[in-house]
Amino acid sequence: MDSIYEKVGRTAFVIAEWRTEESESADPLFIDHLANIFLNNETHQVALSIAKTSPSTKFLVRYRTRYFDDAVLDRIHQGTKQFLILGSGLDTRPMRFGTDGVKFYEVEQQHVLDFKAWQLKKFGYRQNSVFVPCDYTDVDFILLLNEKGFDPERETFVLWEGNIFYLTYENICHTLESLNLGIEKYEIAFDYLSQKLITSSTGFKKSQSLLDGFSSIGAPWNTGFDDIAELAGQVGMTVSDNFLIADYANNLNREFQVDLRLFDDYSISILNKT
Repeated sequence: MDSIYEKVGRTAFVIAEWRTEESESADPLFIDHLANIFLNNETHQVALSIAKTSPSTKFLVRYRTRYFDDAVLDRIHQGTKQFLILGSGLDTRPMRFGTDGVKFYEVEQQHVLDFKAWQLKKFGYRQNSVFVPCDYTDVDFILLLNEKGFDPERETFVLWEGNIFYLTYENICHTLESLNLGIEKYEIAFDYLSQKLITSSTGFKKSQSLLDGFSSIGAPWNTGFDDIAELAGQVGMTVSDNFLIADYANNLNREFQVDLRLFDDYSISILNKT
């Protein structure tokens, strides 16, 4: 029988390991001590193996986390009251950033949410979001959200972190089209890889090591984009922001500088419904 580590997905634990490691550093980009409640020695060893394959990867994930943390906090400060996290995995933002009048919805597979709920209860935390158990690529997740009290007419910030490179192009388009039809006003933030990285055409050895590392833990990358505006146009959306995570990281003027030869293929985008 598979362990819960296998069922939930290795990448979720790897990312949680790196969030914990950053939180315990001398000058952290963010604080996420909650991530530690999901971890054990097995998850630690897998995170070490990925970091060994591509040492810079964990740093980039940390900058990604910092950006999305700030994005959520900015929207809360601007008055946004409804947040949707697609493929939430072991995200802890509803616990870390929850405040009166703000509601978080987490869409994720049943076994992941069951594990998450169990660990929160085990360590004495109160769940601070509405769980919507499903595979959002395979069901009418908007209907399930509405049944859980989601308000489709309320302005919503959608976070889609660490998801789309594992999906097919058709899944990605269908998800965005479902959001367009189901929510009156929203913006969606996500990270994505370039198509040339996915197809291993960079010619850079470290890029191939990165691809191989994630494939080795059962998480191969499937879809990338070289022109995110083309995707936005196809699903009837506009691009409000789009940038390389490497540039974002280097502009923070931290001691660690990201190697642009490797990370010119990893970006963050924000799309708005037109």
